[in-house]
Amino acid sequence: MNKQGFTLTELIIVIIIIAILSSFAVMYYGRFIERMRIAEVDTLVGTSLSAQERNFLKYQHYTPYWHQLDAAPLEVRTPRDQNDYANGKSNTVFYTRGGVLTGIPNPGFAVSFEQDATERWFMVARRVGKGGYNYQLVRPFDSNQTVCVPDWSNEQDMAICMEYMGLTDTSELKGNPMVPKLPVTL
Repeated sequence: MNKQGFTLTELIIVIIIIAILSSFAVMYYGRFIERMRIAEVDTLVGTSLSAQERNFLKYQHYTPYWHQLDAAPLEVRTPRDQNDYANGKSNTVFYTRGGVLTGIPNPGFAVSFEQDATERWFMVARRVGKGGYNYQLVRPFDSNQTVCVPDWSNEQDMAICMEYMGLTDTSELKGNPMVPKLPVTL
């Protein structure tokens, strides 16, 4: 009598192989989604800084308000009650990925225009929401380079910042450009 089918051992081996492969897939999928969020905010940064430069040429000053820019995201240009994309009526923070709908931001970025103590302007995109990330992307108005500033205690942040900046070692990561470096005195 010839029986056909799988033994219990063969089934267990197949299940173990599928579990291992799916764990790798989930890990890489999460990284892929995070890179997509960064690409989205990179585009927003470039467009918004160009709008800030046009605003400066027109009015001789930069603005912290999203709705004053000629290329502001549509959600900011269309005022409505309890705008999920801004913090109140001032429109100084834009939330990517749907904003704050239930008191907790959706996974994305809170993007704002800020000045440091020397009145130098920066565009800052802070990672908010679920996902275990706490890094921020900081770009000075007078520079073409966006710097990824990780939460130094978070390995995920350091890994994604190294990948974003194209670095191979954590010692190459820069600090926050908004924090002025103290002069060295001898």
